[in-house]
Amino acid sequence: MNHLCGLPHLNNDDSQVAIHPYEQETLAAFRQRFYDSAPPIEEYRSNNNIADYDVDAGEEKKDSSSHGFQYECDETNLISRRVLTPQYTIPHDKLPPSGWRPLDDCTLYRFLLADRQKDGIFDTEASFQRLMAALQFRREYRSDVIVHNIWNNLSPPAHVQKCKAMRVAIWAGTDHNSRPVVFERLGQFFSSGNAALMTEEEWEESYLYFLETHFCRMRQISMNSGVAVDRIVYFADFSGVVTSIMNRKIWKVIPLLKRLVKKVESHYPEIVDHITLFNVPTIASAAYKVVRGFLDPVTADKIELFSGVPLERFNELMGENVIPKEYGGRNDCDYPQTL
Repeated sequence: MNHLCGLPHLNNDDSQVAIHPYEQETLAAFRQRFYDSAPPIEEYRSNNNIADYDVDAGEEKKDSSSHGFQYECDETNLISRRVLTPQYTIPHDKLPPSGWRPLDDCTLYRFLLADRQKDGIFDTEASFQRLMAALQFRREYRSDVIVHNIWNNLSPPAHVQKCKAMRVAIWAGTDHNSRPVVFERLGQFFSSGNAALMTEEEWEESYLYFLETHFCRMRQISMNSGVAVDRIVYFADFSGVVTSIMNRKIWKVIPLLKRLVKKVESHYPEIVDHITLFNVPTIASAAYKVVRGFLDPVTADKIELFSGVPLERFNELMGENVIPKEYGGRNDCDYPQTL
């Protein structure tokens, strides 16, 4: 969340998403509803966290010296509200029980898109419920501790490092649109039996590190390029999936994937621009249908499948220096086999 906050050098033309008037109106109403849901000031004061929030300079200030918040009134002077500046990280123990925090438009818009219907109409109620659940989830699972650790290059817990070796994924570089490129040996993970070697809680924390690293990478790229980046692209190699079907280990992995999608990934909507699954054999179609069944429909619609290595497609999306050598590119990055 808020991964673009505090980057004032971003090019305004590039950092603003081109959206239609209907989308602008919906976003404005959604933003207003979200800020209207802010917990009472007393709830922040009881958590002793007032000083941890930056405050915007409002047009009209009221009693700002006593509690650290500032207010602004709209042009009609009929509505006054607190104005808080969104931040990339906030100590989890400084948040109210609901996990509520100020959010930027980029984050709010992601949650709106997650529940947009096929006819283009936003399901704002579903998006609001998803957003509030995500905020509470982040506080409960101490996501901001993970963000802090990643951003400050602190080593994750030993079990997270072990999970990363058991489910191998790398950030290979950026695509032609400056989005982080992720390659994963998903087929090897299916066939390895590794899913049973760690607890569900350990896999969940490892997956949180994986997802929060997406935001860290996007933030770093945005800082370096001056262009807002709010999506990644993901490529999963299904080599080895046939073995997982033959030894039936794939059916032990799928419950874990379903749990991660439902319990964790649902709180991180709309961070993937598209998903490419390659080296997918025909025999894997049944397993793919099962997995697609529990994916978010918006996410599922972004998936494309290839039976081999789609080098031509890779080249359309990224430079040869990003594509790992084993797939026909020139990237000799460390891309280990799955343990």
